[in-house]
Amino acid sequence: MLLGQRSLAAVGGRLAARRGRALALVYHRVRPQPIQDYEVVPCVPVEQFRGHVETLLAMGDIVPVEELIISRRSPRPRFALTFDDDYATHVRHVLPVLRGFSVPATFFLSGRALHGLGPYWWEVLEARMRHDGPERVARALDVPRAEPHAIAAACEEDPARQHHLEADGADTGDQLGPSEMAALVGAGMTIGFHTVRHPVLPRLAPPDRRRALTEGRERLQDLTGQSMTVFAYPHGRTDALTAADTRAVGYESAWTGAGRAVGRRSDRWRLGRWEAGPVEADVLRARALARLLRPVPADG
Repeated sequence: MLLGQRSLAAVGGRLAARRGRALALVYHRVRPQPIQDYEVVPCVPVEQFRGHVETLLAMGDIVPVEELIISRRSPRPRFALTFDDDYATHVRHVLPVLRGFSVPATFFLSGRALHGLGPYWWEVLEARMRHDGPERVARALDVPRAEPHAIAAACEEDPARQHHLEADGADTGDQLGPSEMAALVGAGMTIGFHTVRHPVLPRLAPPDRRRALTEGRERLQDLTGQSMTVFAYPHGRTDALTAADTRAVGYESAWTGAGRAVGRRSDRWRLGRWEAGPVEADVLRARALARLLRPVPADG
């Protein structure tokens, strides 16, 4: 049965490759422990992530994310591994796996430590829910539902709540520092930009949005020695005006959270990425293949 699934995946992969399809995957936290009840950011256990890399290499080739937008004929589908946010787990747990397989990846960083900023607001929220419980945190933030994801959703749409959380979170994060960011570069990884403050960009006024797209970009560029030409939208969210601004300030490609493949007609500033989450290898294989074979809209 397993052999038949792999044979089917190989045939489907070749068909997707002939059609010019490629798939970018996005991860956030990769660590030994699974996600906890109070956490709102997806987590993949490191051994499961290792299985993901093995599965993708069996299906196709893993390339830098910027290569996905280069249209070329290939006998095997192409995949890219991307990682968002300034988690120290990128160096602690992800980098050893990447080195072990000799595969590239792109890390979309904020560079918050370069600006003396503490953890992201959702890291503070998770720490508070772990310590106080979701019910007490919901009351403190005036959120009607006490489920962790409902609290996080309310905060995502409310900058005032975010600022309140970040002001209380100096010691709750596990962030990349300058030396860890440099370690990613030294290992041959690509660094992209993800904004310093991680706002929902379509909700900002145009001047604030353009500022968010560029604030901190040059400092991260100076540290890494790489041009910040690839960008990932915070929360994976964009719209036509945001994509136009992203192009105008000099990014060569920009990536959303739409879980779809990249095709020959994809808009380079509204490219989709897929977050597989903590799934087993056979599920990853089937779902990745389904995305590769699905028609890709011109705006994706």
